[in-house]
Amino acid sequence: MFMLKKFATVAATAALLVGGGIATASTASAGPSCPAGYHCLFEGSIGSSVHNFFNSDPNFTDDVFSSGHGVNDNSWSASNSSTGGYESHYYKDANYSNFDFCVNPGSSVSHDQLSDDFVDGNGIGQRDEASSLLLRPTTSVSCF
Repeated sequence: MFMLKKFATVAATAALLVGGGIATASTASAGPSCPAGYHCLFEGSIGSSVHNFFNSDPNFTDDVFSSGHGVNDNSWSASNSSTGGYESHYYKDANYSNFDFCVNPGSSVSHDQLSDDFVDGNGIGQRDEASSLLLRPTTSVSCF
């Protein structure tokens, strides 16, 4: 009986230690080709010419990709390496107007996952549309 009680105590302690480790795990999440703490837009596929955002940006007009091309209405892919658990919410217009798409921490969206106006022909494409970025804590919006 004593050995059974001792085993149960050891097992319960181990479970608490493991559970505690999981509960205190870091909120850091790495998306592909995007430095820790940043939200990245790519001019083409993930890993191509990039612009990194650390904070929200209400207007992409003066932002440029590493290639030198303008970011506004020219992005095809995105990656989220938030260290604070923030979702990347992209909008079609400046000042966070007309939601386009969002990316969860540690996730990404490639150019072939975003719809294109040219292909769709319905004026509701997502690629080449982003003009502002709002970082938001976890929301109920379905993100990539």
